[in-house]
Order: sequence, then C-alpha cells, then structure tokens
Amino acid sequence: MESNIKGVLEALLFVADEPLTLKKLIKITGFDGELIEKNLKKLVDEYQQGNRGIQLREVAEGYRFFTHPAYAPFIEELVLSADYRKLSQASLETLAIIAYRQPVTRSQIGAIRGVNSMGAIASLQEKGLIKEVGREHGPGQPILYGTTKIFLENFGLKNIKELPPLKDFAPDDETIEQLQLTLMADRVEKIEKES
Repeated sequence: MESNIKGVLEALLFVADEPLTLKKLIKITGFDGELIEKNLKKLVDEYQQGNRGIQLREVAEGYRFFTHPAYAPFIEELVLSADYRKLSQASLETLAIIAYRQPVTRSQIGAIRGVNSMGAIASLQEKGLIKEVGREHGPGQPILYGTTKIFLENFGLKNIKELPPLKDFAPDDETIEQLQLTLMADRVEKIEKES
C-alpha cells in the first residue's frame, strides 16, 4: 500500500471535513511521517502545476483541499444560486475585530464598532467562526472571544499570524485629510444652522 501513498492521502483528504494533521495521517495510515510529508508536498506541487480546479493547502495545522482561485467566478455563480449562510456586514465587522484584537470582550468590540454586537457575536458563534476563549480578570469577569480553526479553514490561513497587516487597510494621508475637511465642513454647516 505504501507504493500508492499519494492515492491514499488524496482519498483521505477528499472525504475529510476538516484539515488533516500529520499526526492524524500517521495514525490512520501507519505510514512514516517523513514519507507522508514528502508525498503531501508532491501533491501540493502537482495540484498547483496542473492548474486543476482544486488545490491542496496547509491550513490550521493540517492539510485540506480548496477550490482554485482562478475559478472563483464560477463558484460564486453556484454559491449565489443556492441558499448559503452568509455573513452580514455587522458580523463581518465583528469578526474582523475579534480576529485582529483577540482575545477581546463584547464591550471592547462594541466600543470599536460603536454599536451593540450581541447579535453578531451569537451569529458568529453559531457558525463556528468564533468561540469563548476565557474570561477577563476584572469586574464582572467578561467573556473573552477568539477565532476558531473553522475561521482559519474558511479564510485559508495556517494560523492567525497570516492575517494581512492592518496598515494595508488604513487610509492614506490624502484620504485622511479629505475626511477631516469634510468633517470640518459638516461642523461649520451644523453651527450655521443652529445660529
């Protein structure tokens, strides 16, 4: 069976509903860890070089199949035509705060968003994207939230350190200046209306 190790690994990865770790693959197959790693790397290369519809990626401390990004428009068409559970704008904002600031409390999330985030937190927990990771030391010991392995899987990340830097999303100096001018103009207009 060792001669067909790539086939065995492919079959296991195809049916798995979560990333398979090296440890789990060793336990299931009984194959040597180095042999498994070597063949996983070969499979990753084969799928990338073959420009196939799926790719094998290392995520959340394991390996899992994903669709090839080049075929996203077709997949989007399929997904939009079905009844899929989507994230609301509030849930996306809340998830981003939790991902970048974890562990974080509900009140800290609310302070950043400026609104109550209870519904978004409940929705994200239901979808398995976030979880309770402990309690903050202090008055009331509020619950701390963090992301899950499902979050890493869905966003194609090996670990949380692979999140893009926040500075990549920050506005440039010109945009900040425009926003400040707009805000000042709004204040002046408001003062003039009140007088």
